[in-house]
Amino acid sequence: MKSNFPLKSRIIALLAFPFLTLGTAQAQVLVSSELITSLTANELTIPFILTVQFDVDYYKLTYNTVDVNGEPTVASGAVAVPQGSQCDIFPMAVYCHGTVLRQLDVPSENNFESQIPQRLGGMGYITAAPDYLGLGVNEGFHPYVHAESQATASIDMYYATVEFIESLEGTSFNGELGITGYSQGGHAAMATLKYAQDNGLIDDMGIVAGAPMSGPYNMSGSQAEVILSNEPYSNPGYVIYLLMSYETAYGTIYNDLGDIIQSPYNETMLEYFDGAQNEFDMGTPNGILPNQIDEFMVDTVLMNMMANDDHPVWQALRDNNNYDWQPQMPLRMFYCSGDEQVPFENSIAARDSMIANGAEDVDALNVGAGFNHGQCVLPAVLATRTFFNNTITPCDLTVSTEDHRGFAELNAWPNPAVNEVRFSFNENRGVLTLFDVYGKRVAEQNVNTNEITLDISRYASGVYVAIFQGDESMQRTTIVVE
Repeated sequence: MKSNFPLKSRIIALLAFPFLTLGTAQAQVLVSSELITSLTANELTIPFILTVQFDVDYYKLTYNTVDVNGEPTVASGAVAVPQGSQCDIFPMAVYCHGTVLRQLDVPSENNFESQIPQRLGGMGYITAAPDYLGLGVNEGFHPYVHAESQATASIDMYYATVEFIESLEGTSFNGELGITGYSQGGHAAMATLKYAQDNGLIDDMGIVAGAPMSGPYNMSGSQAEVILSNEPYSNPGYVIYLLMSYETAYGTIYNDLGDIIQSPYNETMLEYFDGAQNEFDMGTPNGILPNQIDEFMVDTVLMNMMANDDHPVWQALRDNNNYDWQPQMPLRMFYCSGDEQVPFENSIAARDSMIANGAEDVDALNVGAGFNHGQCVLPAVLATRTFFNNTITPCDLTVSTEDHRGFAELNAWPNPAVNEVRFSFNENRGVLTLFDVYGKRVAEQNVNTNEITLDISRYASGVYVAIFQGDESMQRTTIVVE
């Protein structure tokens, strides 16, 4: 049986390939760097939803890491670097991306999801976005939702980024790191946080906060239950991806895909999951496969799984759980209750297990009542931004607190809030307006004092944008309603 290389195997690999790192920011992790694009703060701003302060230079990095067997390999990723005269010392974020099939549908190729690390860069975070193994420049099959290879690819991307930033003039890292990611990236972010803690890397990396978003942390529980139920599942392609991934990592799932997947899907799926063709996205297999697992998996395999808790598939799923541990850093899991792809119970199970294990600063927050997986992205990212801003030391702005669009920061507390939220203003007359993440006005109130309390008990859980328009100024902030 292959294993997802424990620490001992990784140390052996490091001895054979000494310019990799583990636990110290040594040289020679970084292989190459290339500027991909430059973006202005205006281009990165989403009116009324997200205002950024910094222009961004976006780079592709290649770096040394290890594969699922602990052997040396080269991977790629992207780095968003804030630019501007306000300051030059920034915190860092690692952003782990969601599910992709195409080998080049990754952050280092400036794909659609790159907007998230780019905007984190615009908000003042040097943001590293690993492509993972089997994607970007790294060849072979991508070990999908494989906890340890996601973690090591992300950690080595972090060290490569530190080395890269040290080579730049006028930009420095302040030593504080937050780790986040969405969907598969939520699982990857959680895996990275856990791996770093288990291997004594928290202080060395400067990890001060974690914010996994909508991730399948309980693979053998909450995530498996929805897939194995009799209810239709929206993304059956995930199942094929997972089985092929765990065969790549462990070598115990099947000898031939036909051993576990019914004909004709065992043959047609091989073409669709060859990411190197860069032809098919997840919509292709999802559109071809039946929505119920018993219509494409071999019946005897399903029966054996149901009857045998020690089946190789269950072993692999349990090996990639990352919900039952005791985080030593502040950690928030953001989710939406209407998520049809990653059940929100993953976050609840993680929160309850972590608190039971003695974690002191952990919570799971619903940022979109009824929002599906796609709709949850924006409110989860905005909530992560608020959490990071309240936990990590930001760039020390030495100029006006007003950004390039003329909005000053609006003070709001508590945030997140439950029944009411208080606002304070820099003048005593104007209008306070509350928008949801789609730009819909949900509340408007005339203001004739410097401070008010707003009743939010009737509003759905989620992220809202508050804007105060005074006679002489405008103020803005985002709030999370629990």
